[in-house]
Amino acid sequence: MTTHSHNVGFDQFMQAITPFFSAENRLTSYLQRYAYGTDASFYRLVPKLVLRVEHLDQLIELLKQAHNYQIPITFRAAGTSLSGQAITDSVLVLLSSAWRHIDILDDGFKVKLQPGVIGAQANQALLPFGRKIGPDPASIGSCKIGGIAANNSSGMCCGVSQNSYHTLADMTLVFADGSVLDTQDSASRQQFIQQHPDLIQSLMQMVVELKANPQLVDKIQRKYRLKNTTGYGVNALIEFDDPIDVISHLMIGSEGTLGFIADITYHTIALPAFKATGLYVFDDMHIACQLVHLLANEAVDAVEIMDARALTSVQSKLARIMDMPSLTPDSAGLLIEFGADNSAEFTQRRQQIEQAIDAFQANLLGCQAFTQQAELIDAMWQVRKGMFPAVGAEREAGTTVIIEDVAMPLEVLADGVGRLHRLFTRYHYDEAIIFGHALAGNLHFVFTQSFDTPAEVERYEQFMAAVAQLVAVEYQGSLKAEHGTGRNMAPFVELEWGSEIYQLMQRIKQLFDPAGILNPGVIINADPLAHLRELKTMPAADDIIDQCIECGFCESVCPSKDLTLTPRQRITLWRRLSELKQLQRLRPLTAEEKLQSSQLEQDYQYYGIDSCAATGLCGQQCPVEIDTGVFIKSLRAQNAKAQGIAGLAARHFSTASAIARFGLSTVRQVNKLVGDRTTHGAFSVLNTLSGKHIPKWYRHWPTGASNRTVSTGQHQTKMVYVSSCANRVFATDPDAKDQRSIQQVLKSVLDKAGIEMIVSPSEAELCCGMPWASKGQNQLAATKQQQLNQQIEALSENGRWPVVLDASPCALTLKDNPNINVLELTEYLAIHVLERLQVTQSSESVLLHKTCSSLKMDGGRYLEQVARACSDNVKIPNNIHCCGFAGDKGFFVPELNASALADLKQQVPAGCERGVSNSRTCEIGLSHHAQIPYQSVLYLLDEVSGSIED
Repeated sequence: MTTHSHNVGFDQFMQAITPFFSAENRLTSYLQRYAYGTDASFYRLVPKLVLRVEHLDQLIELLKQAHNYQIPITFRAAGTSLSGQAITDSVLVLLSSAWRHIDILDDGFKVKLQPGVIGAQANQALLPFGRKIGPDPASIGSCKIGGIAANNSSGMCCGVSQNSYHTLADMTLVFADGSVLDTQDSASRQQFIQQHPDLIQSLMQMVVELKANPQLVDKIQRKYRLKNTTGYGVNALIEFDDPIDVISHLMIGSEGTLGFIADITYHTIALPAFKATGLYVFDDMHIACQLVHLLANEAVDAVEIMDARALTSVQSKLARIMDMPSLTPDSAGLLIEFGADNSAEFTQRRQQIEQAIDAFQANLLGCQAFTQQAELIDAMWQVRKGMFPAVGAEREAGTTVIIEDVAMPLEVLADGVGRLHRLFTRYHYDEAIIFGHALAGNLHFVFTQSFDTPAEVERYEQFMAAVAQLVAVEYQGSLKAEHGTGRNMAPFVELEWGSEIYQLMQRIKQLFDPAGILNPGVIINADPLAHLRELKTMPAADDIIDQCIECGFCESVCPSKDLTLTPRQRITLWRRLSELKQLQRLRPLTAEEKLQSSQLEQDYQYYGIDSCAATGLCGQQCPVEIDTGVFIKSLRAQNAKAQGIAGLAARHFSTASAIARFGLSTVRQVNKLVGDRTTHGAFSVLNTLSGKHIPKWYRHWPTGASNRTVSTGQHQTKMVYVSSCANRVFATDPDAKDQRSIQQVLKSVLDKAGIEMIVSPSEAELCCGMPWASKGQNQLAATKQQQLNQQIEALSENGRWPVVLDASPCALTLKDNPNINVLELTEYLAIHVLERLQVTQSSESVLLHKTCSSLKMDGGRYLEQVARACSDNVKIPNNIHCCGFAGDKGFFVPELNASALADLKQQVPAGCERGVSNSRTCEIGLSHHAQIPYQSVLYLLDEVSGSIED
């Protein structure tokens, strides 16, 4: 362990910080601590304490107390780092949702970001200005700005020139003693210099010493022509003369070991107006690398290189975009992308690049030539991005996936690939593949590894020693090009840089963190075997989740991420439970292990199972396509209760629905008599007395829907309409201007479009089965789904007419029926109805929520298409993914819905009076938390449309 020597004052430290942290921001249970003991690396350390920081003053006080009591602190952003730099066995510091502010400056030429902002959200905010941030790591959809800057992450198009170091404008820093520096504020700069004279003098002395050594200056300049995140960014010492500029650039890539980045201002990068991408496969790696040399002199944004094994791992994806060539072991692929600001420049660049490629035509096995088609471009990038997970998906249970990250000069790139291949063979990594960012000489190699026996650990140790000798010594390259040093490469920093520069790095650490409390063991580590300690076990736990590589890509879209656990953490904890059970079969558990097991068993029910929305957005983000919701549903199936009542409701669904409508209407009438406060209080008491079986009440609870049968006129064009049980039970929002039922509104729209609606006479008994499936009652769900399928197959005349469902979750549930054409309502409206209507677009401000099921079906594009056809003022809120209502979970676990929508109300534009979506239950929670009524987008379409004949 890395921090036991610092444990003496921990109790006093806890007493000192308790007044500054509420109980909910002090995570002390074993479940919570173990959950945050995992990042995307293959190391694990369980923190003694996890603290969630709400604001800067709180962070300053925390660092002061940590400094006073010598308690090590580690900062964590998204935990997607790969080298073990976001874990600790001391105090782990998280950022609350309050650290997500984005400030667009200078018409988008600069952007000021807090560390909790996800990279992709920053780019989304910059999109209207035609700009983006420079760094573009593969994890940009989930990693946060704090981690991007602290690791100097780069990516596929970023290269060296557009990384955080080179696009930095300003930052606010908090140091180990709690002092603050805002580099954009001249008064703050001057004050820091005055209050830290020894630090400034020592730092500038290092600058003078280094600049006086031409040999070291040359080495630093040469190494930073490549991507390099090994050690500290000592190039700052030779590239800047102002001490504040030196400090701010040293912080980039310092991995939380020198201070905390409270915000960062970037110079942004222009998005090209024209862009093209092509994929070219050659028969020889050396030929491919010769082409890379030529392209390095052209205006190319990205060149991704892939070896034959990497191409073979994604051959099904490759076959969709080009005739799959016959590959040899020496084959290599290049994914090439370029852009330009105008058509003439674009055409000229394309001709120059194609001319370079044509010189190697004899070695070209196949290609997808340059295209500007967005779908083809995306397909090509999916080939490249699919390589890492392809290895992960095929690995043996109990092993982990390791992705290493090196850089070498372009002139040795082909030789380097060959040498790495020989090391794979020598150490029996037969599944290993190589891909990378060729223009920067940056290679990633991916392999699987078990750490469950000494022999396996030794194999890894010997392999990494050989890699380090090859890359750092023979090729004078970078052992960590863009993933950060972390624990993984800390023992090799001196090998790469030499003793003089390594000692300089040690002095930097000592200067900024003399007590060694900031992320100890990371970057600077005296233990030569640090990379072999605290290795993560990956025990087989369940077939659904065993392929999880714990990368964390799933976490950004999870509705419970700020409440309880994320999908990665649910899997991590289940693995720990499984590991303890496996240990118990081999030997008696220790007292500590017994306590851990009992605490996990008890706490996992709420944290892991009950608070999971199980809507499956995580599966779309997961590189190996694990839907943790499916796993949680399987656990619910094992513990499914109240089967008798559930079966009774399924068999008599019409009666059950009528009772629900009556109950809701009765509650509404009582509410009108006694008021909101009394109603809320009464239901709170009932909720407590019933053990939460009776939900809490709030104003946007709907009344019961009126039981009305609607029908349209007869027309040649027909559709089968299935109204969801939610739309048959719940009336529209009580604050909405239009109080008609959705069935009446659809009738109005279809009458104008000249389309006949076919409705089942036994509709009241029908349900897609999802309410039972979400609770693990799979047999009941299958029975209800079969009953519905039989009905709609007959009504649709075996697929002649489309079957339309007015709730996106229900449509998704039935989409796999091959005998009928099932369409979600907005999909049907976009494809078949809009063209039959006269739509007069309004300028009304409208908030749009894309439901999970819409995102899973089509990315929500049909819902958005209909909304934008109706209004030119549609806003999609940032950082709102799954709403967390999840069927009826919004009633029984309302805190999940509240947490998922915590950022919603503040994003309601001034004057906006409505929101639209396509799921009635989601709309209940959205209305409550936005404080504006949400309805189906169908209501908006009916308002702005008329018959073409009119």
